Order: sequence, then C-alpha cells, then structure tokens
Amino acid sequence: MRVKLSYTVDEEDVLSEGAKLIGLCADDMQQCIELFKGLQDELRGENTAADSVVNTPKALDMVEEFRRALFSVDMRLSEVMEIIQGYSAYKDQERSTTPTIPSTAPTPVTEAE
Repeated sequence: MRVKLSYTVDEEDVLSEGAKLIGLCADDMQQCIELFKGLQDELRGENTAADSVVNTPKALDMVEEFRRALFSVDMRLSEVMEIIQGYSAYKDQERSTTPTIPSTAPTPVTEAE
C-alpha cells in the first residue's frame, strides 16, 4: 500500500529536495536498464543454450518485473513534478504580490497661461 507523506523544508531547499527524491529511485532505474537489455536478449534466445529456445515464462516474469520498476520510477517522477509545479506556482504568486516601489522622480509642473 502506498501512503502520502509530507514534510517541511526551507523555501530555498525545495528543488534540492526534489532532486533527492529522484535519487531515491536510482536502484529502480538501474533495474529498468538491466531488464531492458536482459529482456531483449531473452526474447532473441541469446540467454539460452545452442538451441536458442526462448524461455517464455522467464520472459513474462521479466516483463512484469520491468513494468513494476517503471511504475515505481513513474510514481516518483510524478511526485517530483507536483513539487516543482507547487514551487513554481508559489514563486509566481510571490512575484505578482511583491509591492512595486513608487517612482521617486519629481512630477513635472506645468505653468498656467
């Protein structure tokens, strides 16, 4: 079961926390790369003896494992995307609500005729 967590960081640390979260899926990414290569080899019969008979149950297991690893990476990326979007919206709002400094230039005076 997946549960949603939340925690607080300083504003300047938000994006670096997102980077840390992406780093947490490094093992899953490595597994995806290995399965990507291994599954192709298996389906070509390159992992078998000289008869080149594909072990289809093994190939199906590899596909399922690959899909689970991809799902894990996709979920993590989705979470980081939400963090980036929230941060971006916050910064946009902050910029739009920052008071502007009035001009200190003197107002020109016109002479009445």
